[in-house]
Amino acid sequence: MGKTEIVTGTLVDDHTVALDKPVRLRPMKVRVAIEPLDEKPKIHAAQAARGHCPPSREEVDHRIQSERESWGD
Repeated sequence: MGKTEIVTGTLVDDHTVALDKPVRLRPMKVRVAIEPLDEKPKIHAAQAARGHCPPSREEVDHRIQSERESWGD
């Protein structure tokens, strides 16, 4: 038995996993254990932990419109 490698990836469909990096192995039978990971990237988890609330679409649209109006003619 060879060295175990742990690689993350994305489950594409019922039979396909797209790995995040290449695995340097010759074609052979391997064992795959599926462990669902938190959907939120780490930055979002850190923001949520400190109480960050992202602006709503309306707030962003208002900021953009205000910026455009400040440009003048």
